[in-house]
Amino acid sequence: MDELASLQAGAWFGSLSETLRCAVLARARVHRVAAGAVLARRGSPATDWIGVLRGAVRLGTVLRDGRPFTLDLVGPGQWFGDIALIDGKPNDLDVVAQAPAALLMVSQPDMRGLMADHPELRDAFVVLNCQRLRHMFRRFEELHTLPLAQRLARQVLRLGRHFGRVCEDELRIELRISQSDLAAMVGGSRQRVNTALRQLQALGLIRLGEARLALLDAAQLQALADADAGWWMQLSRRGGRRTAAPPASLRSDGIDDLYRVWAPRA
Repeated sequence: MDELASLQAGAWFGSLSETLRCAVLARARVHRVAAGAVLARRGSPATDWIGVLRGAVRLGTVLRDGRPFTLDLVGPGQWFGDIALIDGKPNDLDVVAQAPAALLMVSQPDMRGLMADHPELRDAFVVLNCQRLRHMFRRFEELHTLPLAQRLARQVLRLGRHFGRVCEDELRIELRISQSDLAAMVGGSRQRVNTALRQLQALGLIRLGEARLALLDAAQLQALADADAGWWMQLSRRGGRRTAAPPASLRSDGIDDLYRVWAPRA
């Protein structure tokens, strides 16, 4: 019931009519997998529409040098796999369980049957893919316009929203994630992300564990993520000086040191 509640709490699935939600659940099967289980390979035929009940699924690929590349992580309440089933093309990404996961699997024939019987689902898929496009555009904009400081802060906050659990005075991200994964998602090197994470920890914003993160001061991390990019860019000018004060919500102690680590490099 807890897993079903997490699915129902997903913004997209929760917005569907009760009739359609029940129809989807009636045609779905539950599939439980261990961390590291491969659900699909890039280029393989698409077979299922998948909703995450528990755990996390990594969407990515393998680079030519053999290194894994993580594009995104899908958590409870989120769905994926419908695009390839609709257009009939092969899978575009490797799909691997990042953590032990419980999944709802809907086969291609059943998904097409749902679309035929429930026109609402067709419209809902349009909305879902508009949301994905907007997310992709935001990520693309971040990658090309924001310093690594803000990109990393925003990604950590996203992980906290999807995989965080409040425990005592911190928000623990219940997911093993490597610094290489984080580096891929924010478009930076593993070395620079490692240094940046340690700077965040020194400021008391996060706590680093063994392949895990905890948010200690989400408000300050949010202020860092939302700070005006122009203010950050001023700090990158060699020999220049600041012409604007930092945002009122952002503590000034240590921020200059952070920027020297994270400033964009030509």
